[in-house]
Amino acid sequence: MNELFFIGLLIIIGYFAGLLLEKAGIPKIIGYIVTGVIFSPYTFEFVPENILRSTSPLIDTCLGFIIFEVGGSLKWSKLKNYKKQLVNILLFESLTTYILIISVLVAAGYIFADLFTVEFLWIFILALLLAPMGAPTDPTATFAIIHEYGAKGNVSNTIIEVAALDDAMGVFLFSLSTSAAFILAGDSGSSISISLLKACYTIMGALGFGFLCGWLTRKISNFLNIRNEGQWIVLLAAFIIFTFGLSSMLGLDEILAVMAFGAYTTNFNEQQEQIFNIIERYTEELIILFFFLLSGLHIDITAIANAAPIIGIFVIFRILGKYFGARTGAYFGGAPKEVRKCIGGGLLPQGGIVIGLALMISQDPAFAVISDTLLATVMGSTVLNEIIGPFGAKTALKKAGEI
Repeated sequence: MNELFFIGLLIIIGYFAGLLLEKAGIPKIIGYIVTGVIFSPYTFEFVPENILRSTSPLIDTCLGFIIFEVGGSLKWSKLKNYKKQLVNILLFESLTTYILIISVLVAAGYIFADLFTVEFLWIFILALLLAPMGAPTDPTATFAIIHEYGAKGNVSNTIIEVAALDDAMGVFLFSLSTSAAFILAGDSGSSISISLLKACYTIMGALGFGFLCGWLTRKISNFLNIRNEGQWIVLLAAFIIFTFGLSSMLGLDEILAVMAFGAYTTNFNEQQEQIFNIIERYTEELIILFFFLLSGLHIDITAIANAAPIIGIFVIFRILGKYFGARTGAYFGGAPKEVRKCIGGGLLPQGGIVIGLALMISQDPAFAVISDTLLATVMGSTVLNEIIGPFGAKTALKKAGEI
């Protein structure tokens, strides 16, 4: 059957599922995700499997728009008032999560060896590779919840800013962990110094490229004297897709590149207010529907059963690490009381970048022994965290009185 028929049908079902859940007081993006999961080729055979390949570019495009808006929230005039608390929250929540996941997985592998089908060394390597994937927060889910309920205030601002910075921290921790994992797996050719250089290239290159694209957009819009909203939509769409695509080709972090593009625009483009108002009015609702619906379509729900004990450990201790780490960081950062009490709940959605990292590392022959378990754990935990996360974000914002 025609692929557009399936996509159109899923959009209709997802849209009405979101509306029904919204009326029941449940975040509507849950409806989008669940619709995608239910109609996924991994769940039923109603939707053909080749639709996954054909929709991947559309998912990347939607992700680019959402991340551009997330970058747009990183306005320096606002950030400089929170920089101490942001640094403390970021370090405590990411490192606490990282340490907890490694410690508990290694302890579980030692005490309950029967739960694992590999020797203890590989359990330790698996823990090293999974731990950094607990650090990133999915800014798209959090951003969608904040916009859906019109949340405004200290907690909303802090959550979105920490979530936006989490990817960089996750990539850095992942680089360190994979370097150690390669050495333990017997690949002595991979050194920490090389791994650090790769991390610097991935992160700093992405930031530099994103700023460059923001500068080019500003120069082109000024040269052509663009003021029309339709022209702005075309120019922004072109540069968001270009930034995402070329950064991927160059081996840079696409999310950080597009985020840097948005951050440059909100800080240096003279038409910043008009730009973000246009995106919010004309594209945001459709982009969010597309992204979460199609992301759910790519989730293999059967992966949960394949690695249930490890998924359970990962999800539970990721939540604990995020929640208590963020609260501790907010305390030492001198954050207001409402931020200290509520920040943890807004950082639970799992970053979409982790699926890309898991796919990349699982394809390396050095980790063939644990690649299936690694992928199953990441896919299964993503399903759970993408459902739990929006509830946590809504509860945190409601508790803070910002909805």
